[in-house]
Amino acid sequence: MTIELIDSLVKILIGVVVSGALYLIISKKKDKPFNLGLTELNAKREQLEYVARKVGNVHYIYQQYIALVIEFTRYGKSWPQARRDELNKMTRELVEAFVQLTDAESTLLLLGEKKLERALRSYGAKIVSIRRLVYSERVSFTGEELVQIEESKKDIAQLKETFFDTLSDRYNPRKTLKFATNN
Repeated sequence: MTIELIDSLVKILIGVVVSGALYLIISKKKDKPFNLGLTELNAKREQLEYVARKVGNVHYIYQQYIALVIEFTRYGKSWPQARRDELNKMTRELVEAFVQLTDAESTLLLLGEKKLERALRSYGAKIVSIRRLVYSERVSFTGEELVQIEESKKDIAQLKETFFDTLSDRYNPRKTLKFATNN
């Protein structure tokens, strides 16, 4: 072998090594933002799961409360004192559960989800409107109040469904993107 051939082989090998090293460096840099984006997405998803749990807990207590409210509106002053006491207890639990709702609202604001936070606030306000109307010391309800309770109950169900639909879209952004690109 001649010196020129060895020199050419060395230059080719150096070129291959440098090209491989550059390829590895560039590919690592491309993966880093992707991994960082994935980490941020997972962190946001965890926070949205946290919000869902909090709202789910509040809704569970609300459902127990509204069942007692409906029973109370049917029986009025003939409703037994033990059931009135249970309604008082559930009312207190519902009021205490609003801490979880406020916590969920704060988390949504931190995530920049202002529309979701406003929707959640509307949901809570509707529950409060029923709570202000129904208390165990009441003797009876007017027909208008019964209609108001029933309408509020339907509104709450709709607000919850809309809230969770939107939360689900935020939780699964690919589903939303996939839908948007298919249309």
